[in-house]
Amino acid sequence: MDLRLQHVNVCSDDMGELHRFYSEVLGLPMSPLPPMIDHEGHDEDESQREGAWRQNVAFFEAGDGGRDQLQIHASRRQAYLGPRMGHSINPLLTGHFAFRTDNIAEVREHLTKNNVPFADYGEWAVKGWDQIFLTDPAGNVIEIHQLMD
Repeated sequence: MDLRLQHVNVCSDDMGELHRFYSEVLGLPMSPLPPMIDHEGHDEDESQREGAWRQNVAFFEAGDGGRDQLQIHASRRQAYLGPRMGHSINPLLTGHFAFRTDNIAEVREHLTKNNVPFADYGEWAVKGWDQIFLTDPAGNVIEIHQLMD
């Protein structure tokens, strides 16, 4: 399996506090959001949708601009996301770290073969990302995703 660290997600109930810390204190530049999926069914235009997403998430550059730009994703905590989505793993409760792969099918097969349960979110928040979430034996949440394009 080819896994490359791609981002670390941190969660808080106060997005302003996270934004100030990562942008002003650490000086990380904010990245534009990739195309996001609207789960609320709004008919608003792209700029309104991005504004709504910006209230709940921010991406910050944290790497050297290489093949898989390392990022920090700051997200508003969503305590009931897992159950609402029909999954046992909630990636937006305490945060998670994420690996990118070029073969998510191989990862799914490998995890299944090793009896590691995972939540298959598919294309869930970011358009073009096929995502699964699992926990390590200590309960830390891990995302593994593949770019679908």
